[in-house]
Amino acid sequence: MGGIRAVLAFAFNVTMSLALIAVFPIVALWPFGKTHHPTVEIHDEADVLQTEPLADELQRLTFRRKVHVAVLTVRGSDIVNLNDEVLKYARKHSDTDVPWISQSNSNYWSDGLVIFAVAPDGRKVGCYFGEDITIPLRQQAAVQNAAKDQYRIGDWYGGTVSMAKKTADLMGRPGSGDVGTTYAMPGVVAIAGLAWLCCYLYRGLAARRRAREALRHYSQVTHDYDTTELHASTIPEDEPHGAQVMARYRWFRGEYAKFTREWQDFGDPVGAQWFNLKMLGRVSDLKKRSAALDSLDDVIANTATLLTMSSGWEGVWVNEQGPVMEDLQSLNRLCEQVDDSQATVDTEETRAWVRSQRQRLNAMTSELEAGELKPSTALDELDGIADETETRARRLARRAIDSDTSRYADERRRRFNDSLSSSNNASYSGYWLFSGTHGYYDPHSTIRLNPDSPALSAVSSGDGGGSLSDDSGSFSSFTSISDLVVGYSSASSYVPGSSSGGGSSSGGSSSSGGYSGGGFSGSGSSSSF
Repeated sequence: MGGIRAVLAFAFNVTMSLALIAVFPIVALWPFGKTHHPTVEIHDEADVLQTEPLADELQRLTFRRKVHVAVLTVRGSDIVNLNDEVLKYARKHSDTDVPWISQSNSNYWSDGLVIFAVAPDGRKVGCYFGEDITIPLRQQAAVQNAAKDQYRIGDWYGGTVSMAKKTADLMGRPGSGDVGTTYAMPGVVAIAGLAWLCCYLYRGLAARRRAREALRHYSQVTHDYDTTELHASTIPEDEPHGAQVMARYRWFRGEYAKFTREWQDFGDPVGAQWFNLKMLGRVSDLKKRSAALDSLDDVIANTATLLTMSSGWEGVWVNEQGPVMEDLQSLNRLCEQVDDSQATVDTEETRAWVRSQRQRLNAMTSELEAGELKPSTALDELDGIADETETRARRLARRAIDSDTSRYADERRRRFNDSLSSSNNASYSGYWLFSGTHGYYDPHSTIRLNPDSPALSAVSSGDGGGSLSDDSGSFSSFTSISDLVVGYSSASSYVPGSSSGGGSSSGGSSSSGGYSGGGFSGSGSSSSF
């Protein structure tokens, strides 16, 4: 089991976590809850509700506060602001069961009042509250969202009931004042206990799992070590690609010897020893290093296979094309986004270039097979395509963002420039898809360098982006242009004020206090569905 000390530490941590978790149900199961049935009135101006069954069902709900529920449906498809429509209705109609506007302060809804409003043809939904029972904007958005799926299919009855149930669930929930000692503080304690228990158990189980993965990688490297040395002996060092791989191979040999000693020092933990405080960090480091060794011996094998055109070179070549194909996909997607943004930039020339490069990649495969193209030259050409792809992507994105003449142009350009400065080390996903074809590859095992290449530290780097060199030659490292495309997309579509009102919800915009007349400040918001 790992020894008495490890077992006692395990038992103490688990017991303390369970004790903390138990605090919440013990304190929270206090005899109070939702006991108030609402009074209800329905004003179906759009003639879409079954008023009597709806009123009966709403009256059967229970709230934590005494409330009066008013349901209003609004006619018309040209409604811009549902908040205004509800306020106009309240001011024009005095025949409601209770006054909707407060008699003590006409700028607010009456205390204890809840209004659910929907404009079926205008596709808008809203909820409004007296100041004594109001809920935060994000909870108002949750109330509206509860009805939207049903409203979208014309279930006005069911959507209204869903809004009422969601309101009953949210309204009056304890979380401040004296109730904090009943729910909030015990909840925090229970969450802390649960978090610690999950973290503690995860840490031990993850450590054991990662140790198995580290052992698997290390065993594979050990099994292939002689073969890796044989492959390395066939790699020419008189050209840049072979030179940079051999620089990493020299790191591989030193790291393998060092890792072997540390693995022996690690030993064979058992039982509760896996839950030791420092175990996960130590095992994670071993796993990362063993995975790098395992990937690097694949790189060495791939390099030897391709540069000597040995059996299996076709698979290595397909893997080597992966990052270029992924970048071409990103450039093609950038063209689509520039077109969608209605920028005054023609993307056809770039699209044609992408098509020509895909054709060239296919031709290169045939030339390699026929012996008309040397592997080293093919890798150099991939470097050239990668460089040109990034250049074209940056140039196209810059031209498109600079062509923006909207009132948001300056802020969009600033955001784009910020995105460029934060996308220097984008990794490749290992997958590409465009023009009806797709492919998978392993970024860790490519001969050409990218951010996921193992043993990058073995090659002295200049400015963190492009040129890398050592005593054997010079070569380049390439990063994915996907972040550039995402940065352009985000910047070019930026519109300020998306957070105004604080209560936006999926499916449409929402507002709070968004009444255009008379300085009315009642609590509530609306959104589209």
